[in-house]
Amino acid sequence: MEDCQHILKALGAFDYVAATKLISKITKIYQPIGNIFTRLCSCESSFTQLQFLRSRWFVMRKDTSVELVYTNLATDLPKEILNITTTTSLLCNQDKNYIIVVMDGLANFCTIRRDLINLYQAILAQSTKGEFDNILKEMESVQKRTIELNLQKDLSILGLGVEKEIKILTCLLRARTAITNYAFQDACIALFQTKQDLTEWKRMSQEQDYPEKSSLRPDDTKEISAWRFPLFGSGQSESKAHKHGDIWPNNIRWQARVLGNLTAKMTLYFNTILLEKESIVSDEDPEKSLWKGLRIDYYDQITSFKKKHGAYCIGLVYEVTKDTPYYPQGYVCCPNTTPYEAPQGIHSFPFIYCHPKEPPNKHLPSIISIIQGSKHKLNDPRTGPVHFFDNTIGSTYYIMRVDNHAVLIIIYLDKHVHREPATVEFMTNIVTSLRGTTVIEELIRVD
Repeated sequence: MEDCQHILKALGAFDYVAATKLISKITKIYQPIGNIFTRLCSCESSFTQLQFLRSRWFVMRKDTSVELVYTNLATDLPKEILNITTTTSLLCNQDKNYIIVVMDGLANFCTIRRDLINLYQAILAQSTKGEFDNILKEMESVQKRTIELNLQKDLSILGLGVEKEIKILTCLLRARTAITNYAFQDACIALFQTKQDLTEWKRMSQEQDYPEKSSLRPDDTKEISAWRFPLFGSGQSESKAHKHGDIWPNNIRWQARVLGNLTAKMTLYFNTILLEKESIVSDEDPEKSLWKGLRIDYYDQITSFKKKHGAYCIGLVYEVTKDTPYYPQGYVCCPNTTPYEAPQGIHSFPFIYCHPKEPPNKHLPSIISIIQGSKHKLNDPRTGPVHFFDNTIGSTYYIMRVDNHAVLIIIYLDKHVHREPATVEFMTNIVTSLRGTTVIEELIRVD
């Protein structure tokens, strides 16, 4: 039935105005399927705008929640299939068979949507603690089931969209884990795959052809020349992204923001590695050109703060642990055959980023002592920076943990009797951004 195909395409292209018009036509032909599509269209509009996450902040009738409607749809669709096969209608056998296939696919689709709602809620709940290992395992399980269902075959772009969404979310969490574990190669692969899938999903959504199609502005995705953008970057400047962002629903816009956040975090963590590449391809100052076009410019924030407040050094120290191998180059060619030698002593606390470039190694013993002596406070994401003055060398240290390994350090060569408010605010903002707390909490206020 061609009308069903058009509705699936409109829903998959996030064109709910066109879908509503098309549903009204099919309702006149066969009302039960029109009712199903009406409920589905309402759910999809709410889901893609992430409205189900905002409901946690205000009172909402339980029986109108998007998750419950998807659950009821998944339950009602098999009943409707039974009705089609056992009752007499004006539909020909060919149309009946096609609708049965679509209804069966939609039942599976609604189940996956319900799983995605739970995953989004779980991500939001970890915005502060940042413990995503269990969520990633569940995502990989849902992704496997989605691939096995092959929803694209029966539901066209609507089925492809849910496959892309779970794949993108999975890649984003893999990238986050890889960056945290200083795994450069794995981070590159995950971010590249994320960008490819996000771009393809948007392109295919725009290419759908169906009656009543709404007029949308073209999405300008002109690449910036720097090498990193074709690899894993955003592909467009922040101003253009903002200008064209309103043609996409909130779930896609949020995923793009997480991609931008992780790309900036990767650029900071692997700054030394990336600068070597940037210096080859760019005629500009590589430290500045490396950050050109990124939504978050940590380099500009750090250099501006250091200049304004007279900090001696701002850096990231990586705390090597027994459970995660650390390689200064970010990867090893043959991990199964290359014996791993863990760094020892002060070498197990290397600077992975430092401004100025020369690491303040004479301060490392003091820094390590503070990290080891303040574990409880540093591991509590609700507390601010640890402030300490070392009488021996006359320096003040501000230290705040970013993730399981990285610790942000600011060193002053004078005594701060009390915590300096501007330093505390700067560190808190940087760390909150690097943790992903800021971008994750945008789930409930994407605009």
